[in-house]
Amino acid sequence: MTGGGFGGSAIALVPTDGVDAVTGAVREAFAAARNQEPDIRATEPSAGAERIA
Repeated sequence: MTGGGFGGSAIALVPTDGVDAVTGAVREAFAAARNQEPDIRATEPSAGAERIA
């Protein structure tokens, strides 16, 4: 979790085939707690940084 004082964010590393299940579970948990619907953003990691000589 990051930025927890003002709503915060969570970063979940999830295998591609588990994204729908995790997204659904998060939405259900928010609804059960009567919170606003979460803003969920799925991304794919890049190759990362490397040294350029």
